[in-house]
Amino acid sequence: MKSYFGSYYRSPGAQPEECSVLVFDKKLSLGYRKDDGSTSTLHWLMNEIEVSFDFPTQSTKVKNRKEFGSELLISGNDAANYIRKMQEEYRKPWHRKSGAKEWKRNLLLLLGIAGLLFLLYLLIVPWLSEKLASRVSVKTEQQLGEAVYDAMGMTNLEDSANSLVLNEFFTEMKVPTAYSVKITVINDKVVNAFALPGGRIVVYNALLKQIKSYPELAALLSHEFTHINNKHSTRSIFRRLGSKVFISLLFGRLGSVTAVLVDHADNLKSLKYSRKLEKEADTGGLELLLERKIDPRGFVDLFEHMKEAGPGNYLPEFLGSHPDLDKRIGYLKESSKNAVIAENPSLKTIFEKIK
Repeated sequence: MKSYFGSYYRSPGAQPEECSVLVFDKKLSLGYRKDDGSTSTLHWLMNEIEVSFDFPTQSTKVKNRKEFGSELLISGNDAANYIRKMQEEYRKPWHRKSGAKEWKRNLLLLLGIAGLLFLLYLLIVPWLSEKLASRVSVKTEQQLGEAVYDAMGMTNLEDSANSLVLNEFFTEMKVPTAYSVKITVINDKVVNAFALPGGRIVVYNALLKQIKSYPELAALLSHEFTHINNKHSTRSIFRRLGSKVFISLLFGRLGSVTAVLVDHADNLKSLKYSRKLEKEADTGGLELLLERKIDPRGFVDLFEHMKEAGPGNYLPEFLGSHPDLDKRIGYLKESSKNAVIAENPSLKTIFEKIK
């Protein structure tokens, strides 16, 4: 916007009125004082005016096509140039106007900020959910785990006889823990095993049939127990559900968290851990075997039998989140080079009860 002083002629031959002129992007406004002393303001749209430079008077001449005979004179050429510039801008399509460039820059900046915030949300909320999950008490984990297990609807598929054997087997391993570990065997053709928050381990009969020795069973249970004892299950579930549990965790609403987990119960049967957590479960489970002088070959045999469990590159779900079994076998062998091994008749006897 620019301002000028000029002379306004209402009609040909009329006496000029001294006026102030404001030039905007879409209109020109001029104000003058009438004969009776009152003020008047006129608004001329940019598409209604004609502008020229009058060389004899060295003035900018502006006429309004809708006000026949009226005329505005402004000293100098600056007003003529500026008004023409505003008229050119006025005639441009909206996306080519100078203001549109700034608008587009602001829009792109806003979209960039929104994208950055969304990216931070995707990265930070799961991370914060996992951190909050690490502070959940054992009692709370147990409540969550049992609620999820009940929602899975597998009670009628439980193999009570083999469940008793596996619980007896794990008790005989004498693993110190704050969790009350409960192992349930499920009659199903799925080759799988998984751990839930709070101490429940689920093993499918199809997987149990692939296990040929008590060190293998000890390896499987030690692996799943480490997931529980190190809160892998809780952390991974909360990270996976992210914002769905974050607010509830933040305000301590256990009921809301339970409801979310129950709604996603079926998906948690195939919960996948990060490779870091899977390796931690492998090495933690191996440590349990070494402390009890159980042959660490049990882990190697378990993984190799699982590779043979089906055609092609098939792997049971509990190994699927870290499928590079050869690499896992390699670091387990390396970590158990100097293992002291002793036969455990009690575990062997219990294992032989498995149907």
